[in-house]
Amino acid sequence: MITDLSILTLSLLLLINYPQYTSLYPVQENILIDLRQNQTFPSPTSINTSIWMQQLLPNISHLHLFNLTLPGTHDGASFTLTSALSPDPTGSPVLDALVKLAEKLGIPLQDVITPWALAQSRNLYEQAEDGMRYFDIRAAYNGTDWCSYHFELGLPINTHLNALNSFLLLHPNEIIVIEVSHLASANLTQKNLNELRDMIIKIFNPMLYSRINDFNSTTIGDMIATNQRVIVTLSDDATIENYTQLWYGSSMINSYANTDSLDQMISYNWQQVLQFNSLPSLPTNALYKLSWTLTPQVSTIFDSILPDKPKSLKNLADIGNSGLSGFASTVLQKRWRLCQLLLIDFQERSEIMQWIFASIHQ
Repeated sequence: MITDLSILTLSLLLLINYPQYTSLYPVQENILIDLRQNQTFPSPTSINTSIWMQQLLPNISHLHLFNLTLPGTHDGASFTLTSALSPDPTGSPVLDALVKLAEKLGIPLQDVITPWALAQSRNLYEQAEDGMRYFDIRAAYNGTDWCSYHFELGLPINTHLNALNSFLLLHPNEIIVIEVSHLASANLTQKNLNELRDMIIKIFNPMLYSRINDFNSTTIGDMIATNQRVIVTLSDDATIENYTQLWYGSSMINSYANTDSLDQMISYNWQQVLQFNSLPSLPTNALYKLSWTLTPQVSTIFDSILPDKPKSLKNLADIGNSGLSGFASTVLQKRWRLCQLLLIDFQERSEIMQWIFASIHQ
């Protein structure tokens, strides 16, 4: 970690050497050439993303989750949605804008909302096969079942969790992190929360890695050898207080730029990387997330009817994903770390895995 330079100094160095973040991209080929030519690290093209941790065990078995950057999906369960709106009591200005736009255009609400609610194209099992090892699952109780949601309700939570459990059973040398959060409901009871907690434990026992440990106490090799390969957080502390199989929501340190501008997102994430690398020591009971995601604003929704403007979250993600290689290459060129969990939308339309491999290799 960087300990001898302050965040301010690092920021000034970046501004002096790189006046425009988008001009950073030419350095990426140096890293990829080095990665391809290294004789002790597998060629990225030879790595099977469904078993990449198994294939890289000679390189990572002595490390801890604390030391790695794991790839993950933002709103990972939002790959298919129904027409039912989520029972989120907090409301959303963006959702309000979508409703107004549908009314203005005189078209079904679902036709406007769904393109901006879908954050992934592939189901969770397929995402895991693609190499993802962190999964962001937003849970809403609809009165009878716990379902995923992003503006609209998705599949039952147990469907998603069983898919990931199936992946783990068929891939015994892989480790995953699942964050179950947001917990929306019009009238949420403790009984509902207990049911969600018990569902998670029932599906993943005995593979749950307990919070009596930390992320720097057990090596990757030992986690695999003891079959403690699943970290699950649930964002209701009282519900899991006496259930150490699950981790508190605060164990995931979140950040996101909340902008639809690529330049603003890059600038924000630079500051996150600078802060992360400037910490004299990292907490061992939490993991830092870096969200490589563009977020639609109210103006994004209304502008979507204009020519050459994004019409969906996928369009917006394509813009964001185009900047990942330049950002990641520059961070790694400086021998810095990106984060511990790197999140992205429409992961299969990005180059996230080559930069995960590069981060392990450096």
